[in-house]
Amino acid sequence: MLENLLSGLKGEFAGELTKKIGIPIDKVDDVMKIAGQVASTEVTKEATSGGLDTIMNLFSKSANNSSANSLQDNIVKGIVTNLISKVGLDASMANMAANYLVPMIMEKVTGENSTTPDNDASPITKMFGLATGGKSGGLMDTIGSFFN
Repeated sequence: MLENLLSGLKGEFAGELTKKIGIPIDKVDDVMKIAGQVASTEVTKEATSGGLDTIMNLFSKSANNSSANSLQDNIVKGIVTNLISKVGLDASMANMAANYLVPMIMEKVTGENSTTPDNDASPITKMFGLATGGKSGGLMDTIGSFFN
């Protein structure tokens, strides 16, 4: 489900990434793929350490608490690091891209999450492929298969 949201973002923002930030059009797919992978990885790490409340706060219309802000910062930093090392963007361009994309991703995920009551984690667990029980004694499934 996250993959579908990001596919929509790619079409919506590819032009913006190239015009406003200067990302070459042939790198936009890689930028979007990395943004999704990093977001998925960071959300999974948070979930496996018992931070579902943090995830729910991050992807809600409520103000972020300090844990949600930290998770968002980790997503941005991870995207920047990967854009530099894997895509070859310079630090300035990678920072601009991450700071442009993360709010867009958050807005889309928050929109999906807001279709249910605030205490219902099902949109988030579905979107990020998180299992809430059954496998491995209730551990979250890894979501690295997204974007492969």
